[in-house]
Amino acid sequence: MSSGATAQDKTWKDRESASEASYINDKEREQLEAIRAKLGESTSSNEATSTVPREDRPYEAGFGGQEDLEDRYATTSGEH
Repeated sequence: MSSGATAQDKTWKDRESASEASYINDKEREQLEAIRAKLGESTSSNEATSTVPREDRPYEAGFGGQEDLEDRYATTSGEH
């Protein structure tokens, strides 16, 4: 069998596809386990930080930290 014929062999293609799918599933499973472990750790640490007032947090919450601003031009009645 020549090298070009191997790529056309259905059983070889099926075996390679199955091994690739198995490899991908294993990698995805490892990534999901790592994410779940990380989320489990962060939820316990978030409980302590959730009691900190928003002004003391090192990041801006909401829409760029501007959610507390008053919209003075919300109406068009001329009462600016």
